[in-house]
Amino acid sequence: MSTDSLRFAAADSEAATAALTGDGGTSTNAGIAAVDAALASLRRRQADRITGQAGALSTGSARYDTTDGEGADAITTVSV
Repeated sequence: MSTDSLRFAAADSEAATAALTGDGGTSTNAGIAAVDAALASLRRRQADRITGQAGALSTGSARYDTTDGEGADAITTVSV
């Protein structure tokens, strides 16, 4: 199994986080400003969630690589 796709997904998640945390601009209408504030809060929560998931993907791919390598070494040792 290639863990490259997990790493790419983590990188894409980081790009999505950057898009979510960007400045949404400031509105002058009170109602629009309230919706903007709610959306900004939602974007921050989503960005935090995506960041955590990206970290989990990176960690998971590294652990898989380690386990797979150790398994291959064990098979090689037994075969010799």
